[in-house]
Amino acid sequence: MADANVIYHQSDISVETTPIYRNSFTSVEDIVETVQRWGIIVFPGYIQGNQLIKLNTEFDSLVTNRSRLGFAVDEYENIANVRVRRNDLNSADYPETASFFEGPLMSEVSDAYYGADNYRLNGEIFVSEITETKGPQTKPPFALHFDKRNVLKFFIYLTDTDERNGAMRALPGSNVHNRAVREDAMRRTALNDIDNVLPEPLVPSIPICGPAGTLFIFDTDMCHGASSVQAGLTRRTMRGHTHSHAMLRAMGAMP
Repeated sequence: MADANVIYHQSDISVETTPIYRNSFTSVEDIVETVQRWGIIVFPGYIQGNQLIKLNTEFDSLVTNRSRLGFAVDEYENIANVRVRRNDLNSADYPETASFFEGPLMSEVSDAYYGADNYRLNGEIFVSEITETKGPQTKPPFALHFDKRNVLKFFIYLTDTDERNGAMRALPGSNVHNRAVREDAMRRTALNDIDNVLPEPLVPSIPICGPAGTLFIFDTDMCHGASSVQAGLTRRTMRGHTHSHAMLRAMGAMP
């Protein structure tokens, strides 16, 4: 577990939603500034109507056919997570998913966040279904943590989501401190050996709730973790993983 003595200065973090929620789409500049400052920005109900219906239909197909699509799958008793390689996704079969995760919004945000031509846009799209979670959850994705590999994630709720059915928990503003911790650890140890799980309840969090179609963009140096899913409910999400070239090189994924 990460250092239990970690303390976040109250002026640097927020357990309020006001700094990170937007009632309507703003601008690329606002997105980048907010994610840099707080680690996350949230647009409730960003996707609606026919587009949301199509994404849900394609989600069902990807999960149902996961064993024959040729993508890696993380599968546990209550989790099915399909690691879709965006470049290998059949856009004829999954046009809405392909279009959404390679669209101009995500490209423009990534350009501004990492620098033009300095990132891999949504190299993987995680298509994830989680049903009832039983017993205490002490490891990611449920435990509060920062990612060992820094990622800019474009995350969408496909159904109404709150703390009863797996809403992501977050500590806005913790990304600045955690980045320094992660980068220091990367200089001293192998990437896989970085200690990234935060002590609870010492480290606080708030649920990122929203109606179906809610989009949020976050930097995984921010403390985050999934809420448990109650009996009879399901968490349905898609998220694109965008890496800087510097992180890909640190992972050994590019020269």
